[in-house]
Amino acid sequence: MWIHRSLLAAAGTAYALLPLAAAAGAPAPVPVMPEPAVPDAVYPLVAYADPKLGGASQTFGAGMFDAGSGGLGAVGDDAVSSLRVGVGFRVLACDRTAAQSADAVDGLGSCRYFDAGWYDRIGGGLDDHISLLSVVALKETGQGVTVYGEPALSGGRLRLGPGRYEASAGDLDRLDAVRSLVVADGHQAVLCDSDRTAAGTTATAGGNPGLCRVFGPGEHPSVGVGLDGTVSLIAVGGPAVTAADGPGLTGVVQSFGPGVHQAAAGHLAPVGNDAISSLHVAAGQRVLACADDQAAPAALGECTLFGSGMHELAGTALDDGISLLAVSAGPSTGQVLTAYADGGLSGPSGEFGPGMFAAVDLDGVGNDAISSLRLAEGGRAVLCEHDEAAPGEVGACRLFTAGDHASVGKPLNDQTSLIFVAA
Repeated sequence: MWIHRSLLAAAGTAYALLPLAAAAGAPAPVPVMPEPAVPDAVYPLVAYADPKLGGASQTFGAGMFDAGSGGLGAVGDDAVSSLRVGVGFRVLACDRTAAQSADAVDGLGSCRYFDAGWYDRIGGGLDDHISLLSVVALKETGQGVTVYGEPALSGGRLRLGPGRYEASAGDLDRLDAVRSLVVADGHQAVLCDSDRTAAGTTATAGGNPGLCRVFGPGEHPSVGVGLDGTVSLIAVGGPAVTAADGPGLTGVVQSFGPGVHQAAAGHLAPVGNDAISSLHVAAGQRVLACADDQAAPAALGECTLFGSGMHELAGTALDDGISLLAVSAGPSTGQVLTAYADGGLSGPSGEFGPGMFAAVDLDGVGNDAISSLRLAEGGRAVLCEHDEAAPGEVGACRLFTAGDHASVGKPLNDQTSLIFVAA
């Protein structure tokens, strides 16, 4: 891919010099087709159902997304054909098989490892066969996974937060081998026997990381036959958002994945309604935290949009005041929400799948133009005035549930710039 780009650049330079050679009797230049313009990888990962970044699409932040639990709902299970990976991220894409070994370790079929860039085709036999995506950034502090040098959770140990860990980079040097592990709640880990630069492998961009297995929360006294003592790559996925009722993620802690989580629907148990004091947002994810959670459609209290990182709420209006969390990395295609520029479900319209949509994503209907909307069965959406990332800058917000809404009401009519949609 990158070689192709360099060759095109070189060809363009050569073409610029050709007229002088032609004047001396050289053959006339052959025009070079320009390289297709591909959007920058703004989000950690965008997966597409068709080759060349076409068809249905879904945006992902850091974490692990499994088709079996609905994590690939927008683009679909066994449907991904091309990828766009953001700078600073790597993606491990796998065909998750139903087979399990005798020690209850989930087996994976083919896997491929992708560095930052865009990939017109998945390749490696994985086109339309991906059922698990692990999106990892640089290593984060934390204790999502603890790996041990001996079976049965014994020997030396190494605590790993969300991120990527490679033997070739020295990340596993503290252990002679990896033979067992514990995975914390809200986390998953994929272990493979080859990393990007291991001898005899080609696990570079789009390469094959060898034998891989995925491990869910709990104790795993063995990494399984074939991986025992041979682990060279560990990808740890954590929750999109972690909330706690104490500072610094202390006290009662709860994890949240993408979606709209309401206290009134019981989604904030066990951390509790009007109880959250600190939040951690994974790399590439966003969370809209709001006070109040009345029956929809209804105006919400103060809302703040948070980006990735640790957020202490002490001294803010949202400390012990959060009743709704809307979580997403970015937009996806779909028909969960149809928004209309005029009242009564009329005028120009745009269709939106699960995810977060800022002003630039409101194709069809436009920014500051929405007047009415339709939500599919089971759908929920939060609409806000502004899409700025600074605290307190999202303005008025309202929560809507499934059905037809002939008006979005004041002050959102012709003023909506931010939407969170959940199926």
